[in-house]
Amino acid sequence: MAREYVLTDRQPQLLYRYFEDISAIPRVSGNEEAAASYVKEIAGKHGLWCHEDELHNVLVRKPGSPGFENLPSVLLEGHLDIVGAKRPESDHDFAKDPIRLIAEGNILHADGTTLGADNGCAVAIMLKILTDKSLIHPPLECLFTVQEEVGLVGAKYFDASLIQSRRAIGLDAGAEGVFRKGTSTKYEMTACLPVRREPVSGKAYCLEVSGLRGGDQGAGIPREQICAIKMTARVLHHLNKELDVRLSSVHKTGKSIPSDCASHIVLVAGEERRMMEILEEQQRQIREEYAQSDPGICICARPEPDMPDMLLKEDSKRLVNALYLMPYGARNRSLSRLDEVSCSVITKKIYTDQEGICIFTVISAEERCQGEALDEEMKTFVQTFGFHIRDTNVNRGWEWERVSPIRDIMVKTYEELFHRMPKVNISHGGNDCVVLKEKIPDLDVITTAATYVDYHTPKEWLDMDSFERVLELVEGVLKNLTRQVSGAQ
Repeated sequence: MAREYVLTDRQPQLLYRYFEDISAIPRVSGNEEAAASYVKEIAGKHGLWCHEDELHNVLVRKPGSPGFENLPSVLLEGHLDIVGAKRPESDHDFAKDPIRLIAEGNILHADGTTLGADNGCAVAIMLKILTDKSLIHPPLECLFTVQEEVGLVGAKYFDASLIQSRRAIGLDAGAEGVFRKGTSTKYEMTACLPVRREPVSGKAYCLEVSGLRGGDQGAGIPREQICAIKMTARVLHHLNKELDVRLSSVHKTGKSIPSDCASHIVLVAGEERRMMEILEEQQRQIREEYAQSDPGICICARPEPDMPDMLLKEDSKRLVNALYLMPYGARNRSLSRLDEVSCSVITKKIYTDQEGICIFTVISAEERCQGEALDEEMKTFVQTFGFHIRDTNVNRGWEWERVSPIRDIMVKTYEELFHRMPKVNISHGGNDCVVLKEKIPDLDVITTAATYVDYHTPKEWLDMDSFERVLELVEGVLKNLTRQVSGAQ
């Protein structure tokens, strides 16, 4: 693929060539066919066995190094698709435009869009290992899945009987020096508040809360990042302490902690000047309160000429109070690792439909006893405020194994290479290894990833030193596995 490469001063050069190549291919979830074709093309050029299914998942096999052809194989796994998010001023078209990469020292980011390090780093690492003939390793399988970001769809569809390995290294959970030995269980709930309406009486506005960091629940909650839906309710609560402000509709849907939220409101009684003063006061206070986690919050209201009927005062107040008081963020922490959250809850979506105002909440819990307790609390809370529970779902996590040879050798190799111990914990993000573990119960799995920050947002950036260390780690693990010709195999 002929192009002018940006990352010409980084090593190994092949790793970055593959990363730049995959970054040039549009591949938001559901549009991975071209990316899959690229992987197949690379595999074909190197004479590797390759299988692509109807959904465009790709499995590639590479024989073991000379002398190690008959060792048990190892699976490496990552996903082709990315989350397509961009800044409001960006004209990027994720259906056709390549990601424009910008390198600043050790940091790599994109020009106003998500970078796609989640999970382009995994794709590049696997391609580099598949095509580097100098490496020493057992037989390899590399699985490139699709539609991971929209519900692990590709992994669920993939025929796991094709996978010969019973040891797997996932490359989509954790960070450099952080290994994931399992995943949390997710408790999802959609609840709807029936509302009554009346004709608009007063001046209508669109209230926008924006500029928050947003991002993944597992990464954002330990950093005390806030939710734009919660901040919208907070602002409306303070407005209604002095004024009569009614909601007409509110909307925010997405994948992660909401970084912005738009609502349509009506100032029924009170002064517009005072309303604007309260908004400025709230913006200042929230910026000060969350100076470390979300310093860029912006609150504004602009006149809105067309507005559907507004909620009755009682119903508007009930909704605002429910959102304002609803549990959010960290619920449990392990005393042995206070910097991490073992159970948390976020309000991920809010929208208006024919039945009323609906919310979608997600609890992520390492221990199911914690998740079940908070799940019952959340159900009781929403029902107390008059919500009807429309739907609930439990996505069970991948429970960690007490004995894991692949985990042990990963930890040992990391310590040998970098002279420090890695952190081994539970992932609060969903990843394909959950599905693979369900399909192949005796699969021994550990995951890690390069360090990329604010993924799923236009602020995403990659620590390139970490990218190189993760490659070095995986190659080191594979080499160490060839030394285990018997025994633990």
